[in-house]
Amino acid sequence: MKKATIALGFASLVLTTSCASIFTGSKRTVLFESNPSGAKIYVNGFEKGITPAQIKVKADDRVDFRIDNYKERVVVMDSKFNLVSILNGFSIIGWGVDAITGSLKRVDTKYVKVDLEEQTKSIAVENYLKNGKIDKVNIDTENKIVETVIVLND
Repeated sequence: MKKATIALGFASLVLTTSCASIFTGSKRTVLFESNPSGAKIYVNGFEKGITPAQIKVKADDRVDFRIDNYKERVVVMDSKFNLVSILNGFSIIGWGVDAITGSLKRVDTKYVKVDLEEQTKSIAVENYLKNGKIDKVNIDTENKIVETVIVLND
C-alpha cells in the first residue's frame, strides 16, 4: 500500500508539472537602473520599487520608469524560447503546463539601464505660468470640445 501511494504521488507530480516550470520557472530577477537614479519602477502598472533595484519580471512585461520633471520611459522585457522546455519531449501535458505557466518563454536580459530625458515646457505654457491666468473654461461634452480663455497680464 505504501509503494502504491508513493507511485501514485510520483505519477501525479509528473503529470501536473513540466521541465521548464520546474527548472527555470517563468520569472527572472533583473537589475534595473536609471540615469538619474531614483526613478519609480512600475511593472504592468504596479509600483515595484525605485532605481536601482532588482525585481522579478516575466517575458513581455511592461516596465515603466517615472521621475518628476523627466519624460516617462517604457521598456518591454524581451524573451526567447526556453530551451529547457525541449525536455518535455512528446509529453503534451508537459508542453501544456509550460504554456499555461508562461515557462515556454524566458526573459533574456539580466540588466536594464535607461537614460531619462528632462521634460521641457512649451513657450506658451512658460508664458502662461509667468504672466497669465485662466479667465474662463467652457466644456462642451456633447461635441467633446474644451475652450479655454487665458488672459496674459501686461
